[in-house]
Amino acid sequence: MGNTLTIEIKDIKARRLLKSLEEVKLISIIYDSNIEWTPKKKKQAKDFLSALNQTKLAERGKIKLKTAQSLINEL
Repeated sequence: MGNTLTIEIKDIKARRLLKSLEEVKLISIIYDSNIEWTPKKKKQAKDFLSALNQTKLAERGKIKLKTAQSLINEL
């Protein structure tokens, strides 16, 4: 277990740097505990970030996403 450091991010470049460090598993971002996250909001945020990650992987050609037609066919 590492140390905890609280910082205030004032610049988009700093936010990008921290996200990059998190992606390579050098840091873990723990969000402000003062923010009231309901279980529903936590799930929505997690789902959104997962979709964003899948989009990035698809843009890089690492995964292939389903087409809208294939989703409709599953219904």
